[in-house]
Amino acid sequence: MLFSSPRSVSLTRNAALQVSHASHATHRVDEPHSAESVLSALDRRLLEQYFNTYCRETGQFDPRVSPDADRELADDVCAVVQSWRDAGLDVATIAFPGDGSRLYVALDYFSLIGFHRVGRYAIVELPGGSGHVQFDGIEALIVRIAQSLARGLAISPDWIARFTTLMQNSVDRVRYYHTQTPDPGVSAFVRAEQSLRFGHVFHVTSKASDGFAERDMQAFAPELGASFRLHYFAVATNCLDTRSIDGTRPPIDPEAMHAAAALLGDSEYRLLPCHPWQAEYLLQQETIQKLLARRDLISLGPLGEVVWPTSSVRTVWLPVQRRFLKLPLNVRITNFIRNNPPVQVVRALDASLYIASLPSSDRASDAFEVLLDGASASLETTEDALKASSAVLYRDGMSDEVGDYAQVLATVMEEPAEGESSLAMLLEEALGTAPGDQHLVAWWARYLNVTLMPLLRLFARYGVSLEAHLQNTMVAFQDGWPVRGYVRDMEGASISRARCLRPFNLPDDSPALYRDEDAWHRFLYYVLVNHIGHVIAGVARAGYGDEAMLWSLTADIWSRDPEPAVTALLRDVRGRTSLPAKANMMSCFGRHGELPAWVEIPNPLATVEVSV
Repeated sequence: MLFSSPRSVSLTRNAALQVSHASHATHRVDEPHSAESVLSALDRRLLEQYFNTYCRETGQFDPRVSPDADRELADDVCAVVQSWRDAGLDVATIAFPGDGSRLYVALDYFSLIGFHRVGRYAIVELPGGSGHVQFDGIEALIVRIAQSLARGLAISPDWIARFTTLMQNSVDRVRYYHTQTPDPGVSAFVRAEQSLRFGHVFHVTSKASDGFAERDMQAFAPELGASFRLHYFAVATNCLDTRSIDGTRPPIDPEAMHAAAALLGDSEYRLLPCHPWQAEYLLQQETIQKLLARRDLISLGPLGEVVWPTSSVRTVWLPVQRRFLKLPLNVRITNFIRNNPPVQVVRALDASLYIASLPSSDRASDAFEVLLDGASASLETTEDALKASSAVLYRDGMSDEVGDYAQVLATVMEEPAEGESSLAMLLEEALGTAPGDQHLVAWWARYLNVTLMPLLRLFARYGVSLEAHLQNTMVAFQDGWPVRGYVRDMEGASISRARCLRPFNLPDDSPALYRDEDAWHRFLYYVLVNHIGHVIAGVARAGYGDEAMLWSLTADIWSRDPEPAVTALLRDVRGRTSLPAKANMMSCFGRHGELPAWVEIPNPLATVEVSV
């Protein structure tokens, strides 16, 4: 059996395919006749991310400028945008009320969900229409974003500066990752996990990691191909709090256990794994130093097999044991300090306990598998902060060799600064450069059968709403075709009280239990918008079909499901004019913590045709 993995060589697609299938794309026929400079590949890609995020979260769902409106532009701006139009490009714009300026970009592709492709040209119109300058850089753009978000609000100047610094940190990290060349000699699965260089496309701090120095990045950043051994603590039995969904002890790396036995003999200690950065952090804490002095805790140092950090940075993959560990890191990554608060640990284990009780055909089939968080371990303490900083979740790995070829979808979808996405390569591998519509229909049906459809059945039958966004979902591909989907991270799961099986095995106050409308709201965003909507846009951007056609096909496949509860969910979705989207920029700017801000975006399924 031949499996598909990320490739380093970009293939050239038949130009006719682009013209026939990408109905929302614009295609250059010549270079613009203007003196404006061309954006570098990296700056173009960063500009696209920040432009699209700002558009989505400020309600500018169609930022295009109509050709009829060109006559209202200042003469110098009109001349520039006309040169873009003459070259086969579209024009889009956003205004920045913070300083009164306006950004104009050349647009290569318009997306129904806002995943537009920005071209290589951009200008900034000065306040009051007093002329224009060529795009003055990502650094100037993030200052405009921060000033505009703060306009009219009683926001501390210190926080505006801090928010700007977080955005700059993310940009700096992206630039740094593009100067490095990780070792390619790793498995296809690890290579996908460690190739996410831009991160979430609708985020302005997608790669921020406040707390990691450069030496820490070199040692621990997945984008730089890091691997390392975990630091282990020996913990007195009465000082360790463990839990598992099957009543067994959390599994321990046999290699680490053997090494610890040689150091500790038959003493009453249990092993607690820890990220090396976090171990250094913990060893500086007063409570930890007291435990060390009493010999309730012993720092053993690096032990066990070499682990590989995944795209989330703090979760690591243990290939020998085929297991993940979700480790705490007191580092701000994107919006949050990434440790494991007690309520999140309980939610992950409660959701896993409930899902483990469901029929295996719904949670672990040949087409779809849920990777449960089966156990946890932390220091036994009344200090929630210390508990969060020491808690580890033990996560199931993929069940067989098919999983060795699983690829995290965030990386499959990510378009590099130069070249094609892994998704485009997989589509070409499966379909060639000029497939008939029936081949694309077959590929998309296969994709939905390993992702959306089993996720819908879990919710319709059992009330399980998984946080199956692009970074929590993996798909194994064979010859470019999807063969199995995987979903991980049960901390993000929500279980509908109204739909879950009764009697159920969770306490009534479990943090995994949600109101039905809240669990469905999360499904609509994480699965339908973030995951399916993004993949649809990526397929269309690669030149295969267009978004409206793929949404229509999605509705057709959904409507043919034999289970009435599943098709009832489609009727609910089609009755909505909008769908929820998490506002990552506003959540970070507003310091929303674990309660994010939301926006509503136009619903592509509200208007598509369904054949049955």
